[in-house]
Amino acid sequence: MLKRLFRYIRALFGSLLGQVENPEVILEQAREEMRENLLKNKERAVQAITERNRLRAEVEKLERACIDLERRAEMALRKGDRELAKQFLMEKASYQRSLESVRQALAQADQVVEQVKIAIKRDEERVRQKTAEILAQKARWKSAQIQNSINKALEGMSLDDVSRDLERVEDKISRAEAEAQARAEMARESVTGRVAELEDYAASQAAEEELAKLEARLGLAPAASETQQAQPVQVDSSEVDRELQELEARLKGDSTTTTSG
Repeated sequence: MLKRLFRYIRALFGSLLGQVENPEVILEQAREEMRENLLKNKERAVQAITERNRLRAEVEKLERACIDLERRAEMALRKGDRELAKQFLMEKASYQRSLESVRQALAQADQVVEQVKIAIKRDEERVRQKTAEILAQKARWKSAQIQNSINKALEGMSLDDVSRDLERVEDKISRAEAEAQARAEMARESVTGRVAELEDYAASQAAEEELAKLEARLGLAPAASETQQAQPVQVDSSEVDRELQELEARLKGDSTTTTSG
């Protein structure tokens, strides 16, 4: 059980190590890291713009407050209340100090926003370039893998093995051709044998007839019973009957020719 677990862990570790060393995995990780960095920079830009907008609103608010305090101070002076006018002006001075501080912060925020925008544009261009390079590298890696697979397949292919396969195929073809020729020859011999048997039978019958004629001329004709015993036994076969009918027709034609001669 422990050995099996150890083998499983080793195989799993080897698989993970192979993935880490895989160029395709490395390229994809680099591409993902660039995307993440670009998203982080965009988030920083959003925060900087948000802060800039807040400071801008604060500046506008302080400016309105300063204008309002100055207006109140003028009204107090018109009414002859110099002390109240002084208080309004002192409050305005406090707002102006805050306004100057906020304006400085706003100026810095504007610079930061512009710098972040430039950085984002630069990062986007770099991401596009690097993405194109990564895709090209992945294509090269795929091509190399395909070429290696082809080379391995060619290395495993031996011309000797191909030659042996061709020899086996050629031997099978030769055997099949020889068998076909043998079967054709047997078929021809079978037909030839049947024709020869029929010719022998016809010749035998012709000789019997000639012998009977000669015995008749010499007065040596055999008895009818012997003649009947000499007749061939009929076989109940349609094929044989057909051949006998053809043979009888031929014999009748031969007998007519002989008699007329």
